[in-house]
Amino acid sequence: MARKMGQVSSVERRLVVGHVVEESPGGHGEELLREVARFFGWTRLGPDIRDALTDDVDELVAKGEVREADGSLTPADGD
Repeated sequence: MARKMGQVSSVERRLVVGHVVEESPGGHGEELLREVARFFGWTRLGPDIRDALTDDVDELVAKGEVREADGSLTPADGD
């Protein structure tokens, strides 16, 4: 049974976002959000999930852990 959004910490979500970016470098935002949601067992990408995951991606980009270019996401160390 999938946990609810409020039961998953931002730290855990960001770890999964980072892992998905590493496994699928060059993925686009919407694809990434759907893949992370699937990881947690969420079958739909409602506004609450979309907003939280988008904030997580933005935080990882701001910290330099993930790069975003032309809507594509890659690991920061993946030169």
